[in-house]
Amino acid sequence: ELGKHFDRMAGQLEGLVDSQRRLLHDVSHELRSPLARLQAAGDLMQQQPERANELMERIRRETERMDRLVGELLTLARLDSRTIGERMEAVDLREVLTDIRNDAQFEAQGKPCTVTLDAPDAVMATGHRALLHHALENVIRNALKHAPSQSDVGIALRQERDAQRAVISVRDEGPGVPESELAAIFEPFYRSTNAIGTAGYGLGLALTRRVLAAHGGEVRACNRPSGGLQVDLIIPTAAAD
Repeated sequence: ELGKHFDRMAGQLEGLVDSQRRLLHDVSHELRSPLARLQAAGDLMQQQPERANELMERIRRETERMDRLVGELLTLARLDSRTIGERMEAVDLREVLTDIRNDAQFEAQGKPCTVTLDAPDAVMATGHRALLHHALENVIRNALKHAPSQSDVGIALRQERDAQRAVISVRDEGPGVPESELAAIFEPFYRSTNAIGTAGYGLGLALTRRVLAAHGGEVRACNRPSGGLQVDLIIPTAAAD
C-alpha cells in the first residue's frame, strides 16, 4: 500500500515538472504574436519615418499585450473549470474577431495577403474574454502563417440558434494537412509534416483546444476541397431571445 502511494506521488511530481516545462514553451510560442507585430512596426518606422507617432502607439499596445499575455498564460497553466468560472463574463465574439482581424491584417502586409471577416451579426457568449482572444488568435495566425502570398485568409462567424452555439470558421489557401494528421494537430508539440521548416513549437492549436474545452466547446479541422485547411471553433452561447 505504501509503495502504491509513493508511485502515485512520483507520478504527480512528474506531472508538475512536465507542466512547468510546457509553460516555458507556451510562453515562447505565444509571445511570437506581439513580437512579430513589434518587428513589423520597427521595420515600417525605418521605411516610413513620417508614421512614427502612429507606429509608436502600435508598439505601446503590443508591449502592454505581452504583459497581459504572460499573466493569462499563467492562468492557462492552471486552467480548470473552477478557476475559469471565476472570470466568466459576457463576450461579444464579433468584437473579439474584429480586433484579431485588424491585428492579423497589419501583420499580413509583409506577405502580402488579405484577412477578411464575415460576421454580419453580433454573437454573445459567456466566457473568459482574454483566453478566448488568445485561442481564436492562435488559429487565425496559424492560417496566416501557412497562407501563400496574394491569397486570402477568411474568418466567418455564425450562430446556430437552435443548438445555442457559435461557429467560427477560419480557412486558408495553404497546403492543408494530411488526413491522417488532422486530429493530431491539436496535440501539444505536434508538428504536421506540412509545417516542417516553419517557426513554432506546435502549441498554438493545443492551447486553443484546452481553452474551448474549458468553455464547453470544441475545435476541429478539415481539408477544403478547393485546397487549404479549415478550422471550426464551436463555442456555446446563450439562448436566442
